[in-house]
Amino acid sequence: MAIGDQKIIPGLYANANYYAAAIVASVTEGIDWAAYFNGCSHKVTQQQAYEQVAREGDKLSEKDARYFFPDIKLPYRR
Repeated sequence: MAIGDQKIIPGLYANANYYAAAIVASVTEGIDWAAYFNGCSHKVTQQQAYEQVAREGDKLSEKDARYFFPDIKLPYRR
């Protein structure tokens, strides 16, 4: 999945008690990446949740982001 030139990689999704939460990586191929987390309504699909978090989520620290996405070798976006 992608938003503009950003490739979105799902990391974690949970949905309980009418609230969903997700962590995603947003990757600019060959340049850099960042990871984001946030919650959203349970009424959106899992894919919609990933896209919403990529657009509106809070950025993870590099240390936390690399925990969830250890295989991404690009520099972390500042």
